[in-house]
This record gives sequence, C-alpha cells and structure tokens, in this order.
Amino acid sequence: MQETSSANHSKNKSAVIWLTGLSGAGKTTISNDLIRRFKNDGINPIYLDGDEIRNIIPNIGFDEESRKKHNLMIGLLSAMFEKQGNTVIVSLISPYNDIREQIRKACKNFIEVYVSTDFETCKSRDPKGLYRKAISGEIKNFTGLTAPYDVPLSPEIIIDTLKSDIKSSSKIIYEFYGKS
Repeated sequence: MQETSSANHSKNKSAVIWLTGLSGAGKTTISNDLIRRFKNDGINPIYLDGDEIRNIIPNIGFDEESRKKHNLMIGLLSAMFEKQGNTVIVSLISPYNDIREQIRKACKNFIEVYVSTDFETCKSRDPKGLYRKAISGEIKNFTGLTAPYDVPLSPEIIIDTLKSDIKSSSKIIYEFYGKS
C-alpha cells in the first residue's frame, strides 16, 4: 500500500532542501526517505550527496578552502537546478555558516535542515569508520573533531535524530516543503 501524504504536493515547487550536520548524523538516511515521500507524490527530486560528488569529482581536498569551494559549487549547482523548476535535496556536512548563507542567497526557496545529532552519537554510529580513523590520526581535518562545524544560525528545521526517527524526520521536512 502506497503511503499518502497529509500535505498536498500536486504541483512540484522548486526548492533547495539542504541537510547539514556531522558525519553520521543521519542526513543521507533521512534524505533517502524524503526522496521516497516525494516519489510517492509524483515528484522526482534531484539528489546531491557530498560523498557521491567527491567520488565523481576526485581530488577535492579537506582543508577549509577546498571544503568551502566544494560546498559552494554544490550550492550553486543546486540553485541552478532550482531555477529550472526542480526540487533539490542536498545531503552535505557543509560546516561553514558563511558558505551556507551564500548558498541561501543564491536560491529562491532555501530550506536549511540542521540534523543536530550530537558528536558522541555520531561517533558511536560511525557508519563509514571515519571517526575511528580520525581519532587514530589517519584522517586529518575531520569535521567536529579537528576541523570546525558551525551550528546553523537560523535553520528552517532542526531535527534531533535521538528524538525523531527517520520516517518522522522526513515527514517534518516534507510537510514544511508543502507549506513553503
């Protein structure tokens, strides 16, 4: 049985839904469920994931300047897709407030979602083994440990994955999109 939404999304409105948070916070998992919701409603969003883009465009560094360029590139690409009438879902650590604000200004309908899972929980999840490698010194400039993460100043949505499961989290975002 196909799930029906309480929000009426009969027309696809363009938007950039930007999920930010630490590695292991749940951004990708929430995004995948959000995509399912959109598709159930006949909307096929564009999905941009930071790790997948790094696999397509290799040799992007992890120093502050490289991260800022990488994030801004994804943001401007998202804004371009949005201007063409698409809904874009972005799952990206995006640790810098100044870059997220530049991206917000480039978009018409920017929905910032802060997946606020705390560092210890993200470290215990460690789905890719990155925290273990960062703590042992194999990974330098690891966000939240040896590189900064700027908590969003005024996100449209804050999701705490310790209080909200995946389906509830994606529903909150989906319903906000319907009202935006």
